[in-house]
Amino acid sequence: MTLSLTRLIAASVVALPMAAFAADYMAADANQDGMLSLEEVQAILPEVTTDTFLAVDSDGDGLINADELAMAQSEGLMPEADS
Repeated sequence: MTLSLTRLIAASVVALPMAAFAADYMAADANQDGMLSLEEVQAILPEVTTDTFLAVDSDGDGLINADELAMAQSEGLMPEADS
């Protein structure tokens, strides 16, 4: 029982950020790679500048992942999704 509960909690911790990411921005993920390029972001948020995108892309890989998006939203660099 404890092992199952532990697995459920661990799965929730891993899946929760991706679920939030999916609900917010995954419709813009044209190539379905689970990350957003500058072009994909600008397709839904044309006001996002290259400088803003680079500030959000904290690992410098040219893509925004779920963690970077969540951080950007909490810092006000990217808007929360419309509900």
